Amino acid sequence: MIVSEPFRHDMLRAERLTLAVLLSGVASLALSDFVSPVYWLITVVIASLRWWRGPGFALSELQASMIGWLGFLWVGLELTMGRPWAVAFTDFMLILALAVAVEAATPRNHLHRLLTATFLVLAAAVLTDSFFLIIPLICWLWLMWRASVCLYSQGMHEYIEAPPLRHDLRLMLLLVAGTGLLFVLMPRFDHHSALTGVQPRMKTGGFSDQVEIGSFARKLDTRVAFRIEAVNMTPQRFRQLMMGRYWRGVTLSRYNGRSWQRLHVPVGQRWSIHQNVQLAAVQAGHDIHLVMYREASDHAYIFLPDGLASIRRMPFSGEINVQGDARFRQPPSRRLRLHMRLSQQRVGTLRLAPPVAEERSRRHIPPQLRQWLHQVLGEQAQPTLASLLRLQQRLKTWTYDLNAPIDDAHPIVSFLQLRRGHCELYATLLALAARELGFPARIVNGYYGGEWNERGQFLIVRQQQAHSWTEVWVKGHWVRLDATPPSRWQLSGVRFPQLDDIWESIRLSWYRYILEFQNDDRMNLYRQLVSWLKGMLPRLLLLLLAGAALWWGWLFWRQRHSAVRLHAQWRVVDRWLQQHQVQRQPWQPLRLLPAPAAIDAQRWQAWLQQWEAQRYDPAQRPWSRRELKQKLRELE
Repeated sequence: MIVSEPFRHDMLRAERLTLAVLLSGVASLALSDFVSPVYWLITVVIASLRWWRGPGFALSELQASMIGWLGFLWVGLELTMGRPWAVAFTDFMLILALAVAVEAATPRNHLHRLLTATFLVLAAAVLTDSFFLIIPLICWLWLMWRASVCLYSQGMHEYIEAPPLRHDLRLMLLLVAGTGLLFVLMPRFDHHSALTGVQPRMKTGGFSDQVEIGSFARKLDTRVAFRIEAVNMTPQRFRQLMMGRYWRGVTLSRYNGRSWQRLHVPVGQRWSIHQNVQLAAVQAGHDIHLVMYREASDHAYIFLPDGLASIRRMPFSGEINVQGDARFRQPPSRRLRLHMRLSQQRVGTLRLAPPVAEERSRRHIPPQLRQWLHQVLGEQAQPTLASLLRLQQRLKTWTYDLNAPIDDAHPIVSFLQLRRGHCELYATLLALAARELGFPARIVNGYYGGEWNERGQFLIVRQQQAHSWTEVWVKGHWVRLDATPPSRWQLSGVRFPQLDDIWESIRLSWYRYILEFQNDDRMNLYRQLVSWLKGMLPRLLLLLLAGAALWWGWLFWRQRHSAVRLHAQWRVVDRWLQQHQVQRQPWQPLRLLPAPAAIDAQRWQAWLQQWEAQRYDPAQRPWSRRELKQKLRELE
């Protein structure tokens, strides 16, 4: 069967339309907070290359099937490693989308693309609660029926032209209404309530009720724990106030020689879902409003920065005890957005209870520590704050080393011998030394400092900023002491800081405006847009007038250029006719003239058809002088 040119063009258009349908399904699933960007980014890149290169960038059906089977085996391996089934299913669907995107275009392949896109949309409807899901739904419905027209025409072996795009615009309101209805009726789970535990939680050590010495803050882990943005001040001022703050996590008081354990102490305050938590009073005008975007973790602790006054509308119920440990009732299964209010001064606002017996205990303190105290403070060691500061200063002169060979059975003894180790050992040694001097003491695991993202203007706190410090009860209140050497904060596992700044700013924008788009963010964005439009209104009017003038000028130039080009064409044709003994009057069309001498009559008629098509058909491009001369020479 001979394939006509329109039909061949329709086959290529059907391939691109089915690719667009598939990309709509991938985009809908990319809006889910449960899907790793690696899977859908690879699929988007390969599908875009296929769109660009066309059938030349394709695999056979067998090769594409191998990709699908390898994806099936990989997902099975993920399930054996403990990955939740819902996440594994979405991973497999995206790998399958990759396979059908790169497969050679056949009627079966087109059907596979449409079916895969439909399953992707259904999976996104279950896993996504973003309002923006309606956008890929509209694209999916619109492109689906246009692709169906092309596939139907291929099945009938004849060319059926789809209506032009302007015809679709007339039905766009009806299409949007139908998509909105579909968006409401699809079985979406509100706030993932039925998918608890589905999103992969970040595994973190050291934020639990019992922590072995040596298992906390031993690696330069570059994974992001949370990101912080300012609300009521400039980024420069926010950076100045927030850099170098401590973020309190879990308090550990009981020591058994090899590990620290959290005590079960009374609850100071409980809150229910969507309730404001007030911790202290802060004078108006001297506060910081910030938004924390917290990654899903395997613990329920909320990290409280210095000077915290309140947290607005808690997303889950929880409690805070008298030691300052705030936690949800269960570890959240998804990314959280917390609105906090802080004091600009780095003062403690938490009401911490006096020490308990376990925080005074001198059990499991090795004799080597007492000998070290006598070496540093002398035989007449005094239980004063000055003595504690002297111990802290001495420890700061030691070496910070993440890979120090610490004896698990006797960690403090080996640390005293090596005089090198990580922050947890420094905090433990100082806490035990304070107890030996008669001060109640404990350690706190949390975060310190952070990294400023210059491109996105926000603060990043990574797992590598996880930190341990000491709290000592002095004169009726808890005093923070940090014996970690300053060289600790010169270490970082980020290899390409500039690229990382770009990537993290993109991720935060994606989380803030797409996945976790809140009413406050929507109103702030609307106010910024209105304010920008008011400021830009005169410029926009000038640009509109300038654009209108350029448009009319271009139309005038085009009309004049067409007339000049036509006049130039007639001069070339008249000169050529004179060379072939034919004289044309200005009012005579070429069809009224006889065939020039030595020119075949049939070739002359064919040339006349081409001449009239390029002259009178607006869909064709007029010939240039060079092209016209070339075609006239071909006649000879």
